[in-house]
Amino acid sequence: MENRVHWESANGLSKMWIQAVDDRDRPFEFEVAAHGSRGKLSALKIDGVSVDPQIDKTLETLPPTVTAELADIGVMEVTTGAMRHSKR
Repeated sequence: MENRVHWESANGLSKMWIQAVDDRDRPFEFEVAAHGSRGKLSALKIDGVSVDPQIDKTLETLPPTVTAELADIGVMEVTTGAMRHSKR
């Protein structure tokens, strides 16, 4: 983990931007929107390229260092990808 920015409104909504690098030194930026202890990955940049986490299903879980940073500010549950809808 390299850097973390946290913003919170009076009504409990918050946003976090967490910057990290992987084992190949590629920079990642995770943007998480949260309310209370529940959050959602709202944006992701990998090596400066934006990836829509609502469309791209390759990221199923956040890296442990990112989840530790989120837990440090009280966000314990994070949805990462597009919601899967069941067929009826």
